[in-house]
Amino acid sequence: MTTIDLDDFGIGEGISETVVTTYNGWNPNAAPIGIMRKNDKVYVRLFRGSNTYRNVLENQLLVANVVYDPILIVKSTLHHLDNSDFNIVSYDKHGLAVLKGALSWVAFECINIKKTSEALVAEIIPLHAHVNQCRIKAPNRGFNLIIESAIHATRYKLTNDEKYLKLIRAYRNTIVKCGAEPEREAIDLLMEQLTKK
Repeated sequence: MTTIDLDDFGIGEGISETVVTTYNGWNPNAAPIGIMRKNDKVYVRLFRGSNTYRNVLENQLLVANVVYDPILIVKSTLHHLDNSDFNIVSYDKHGLAVLKGALSWVAFECINIKKTSEALVAEIIPLHAHVNQCRIKAPNRGFNLIIESAIHATRYKLTNDEKYLKLIRAYRNTIVKCGAEPEREAIDLLMEQLTKK
């Protein structure tokens, strides 16, 4: 068995924000999800009711895609991505959906799945990994706040609590000031979708 050093693929200690993809054989799915890594253990928490949750229960596989495209993050938060955003690759007789725009991706097997009334938590074991492109990128406050805004958007969709919209609006000011055009476009798209009547 080959050992995969997750650091080489962008998944470090703590919570690495990724876009997780799953595949049920006909419909690829994507959602922003944090991969939790502490010491030698890697975990994921998936909330009940999502397509990701259902697909993981069905086939115990997921792919963590490392992405620096703010628009892709927002679209995967609020919409289903187009099939053209994915590549379907084969690994050990399994089809895996990976994002074409990912810098790298790691396919994981989900084991020791524990379900609660709200979510499932699974230990995840890396099976296969790939680097699409190696790009050095300095931290960007605008991009980082897109991730925070996407997280708050999912919480807003679950709870309808206005405090999440207030946080996103506050982050928007910094995104506009510190982000590039893709970050500004992404926050406008997010706000447009969340405030649609």
